[in-house]
Amino acid sequence: MKDDKIIEKKKIALLIDYDNFSKEEYFQVLFDELNDIGDILIKYAFYSNTKDQTIKEKFIKLGIEPQTQFAISSGKNAVDIRMTIEAMHLLNKPYIDCICLATNDSDFTPLAIELKKNNIWVVGAGDKANKNYINCFNEFKDLSKLTKPSEIENKTTENSNDLKELVSIVTKLIDENCDDNGWADFSVIIGNLKKNDPSYDPKNYGATNKKNEHFFTTFLKDYLEFKQVGTARYIKVIVGSNKSKTIVNVVKSVETKTTIDNKAKSAKQKSNKVSVSKSNNTKLNNKNIIKK
Repeated sequence: MKDDKIIEKKKIALLIDYDNFSKEEYFQVLFDELNDIGDILIKYAFYSNTKDQTIKEKFIKLGIEPQTQFAISSGKNAVDIRMTIEAMHLLNKPYIDCICLATNDSDFTPLAIELKKNNIWVVGAGDKANKNYINCFNEFKDLSKLTKPSEIENKTTENSNDLKELVSIVTKLIDENCDDNGWADFSVIIGNLKKNDPSYDPKNYGATNKKNEHFFTTFLKDYLEFKQVGTARYIKVIVGSNKSKTIVNVVKSVETKTTIDNKAKSAKQKSNKVSVSKSNNTKLNNKNIIKK
């Protein structure tokens, strides 16, 4: 098995919602991330702020083609519509098999889903996107983490909440896929981890590269055990230590939080239904009074 290598390079079109995603320090990092996937053939930035005099110089420096979109009417996001139209046009370009949507705007969720239906590998990029939006992509690049590796590296300690949450997810995946002795195929775990969290990247946790095995054996060595049989690699949770107990507690904490969130959401929905019902009854009563 070839770890962390994409056999076939993608042909990428990068579409940037510049009204929403414009921090200059993000772009070169995003370019580097996409270059790991394949070749960036198209770089379009869609924007409506024609008063920004710095845009021209930035775009020339970054090799980005500007796509100006004037607001035809107030209250409508013309940039989003223009960017969506361009993405759909790209479906007719056989040399494009990957589209990156650089935006935090979750209104692009239906577009990402539609592109995936058309056999396009869809990459998202942002710095403050919500979880549901992230999950609609094949991959997601969290630039808020990828541009600050030194700060994150300082957090990759025993008390790091981010790292503990990752370990809890991996532990659950191992439990779901292991044999009777607790061993799970490492490639299966990584595949499921990426499906569970499209933004997963070892570099988010301070690693200097994307090699999963190096990251796991370096950063998670106190939690997880490895073995190799032929060319296959296997992973299991180290049991009996205080750290493994911590993992269990984190898993329970995450599951409890999820349960509480679901109950709160359900209660809110019921409350909304009751409010609507009361409102309808009030309207009906008012109509009856008027008739009388």
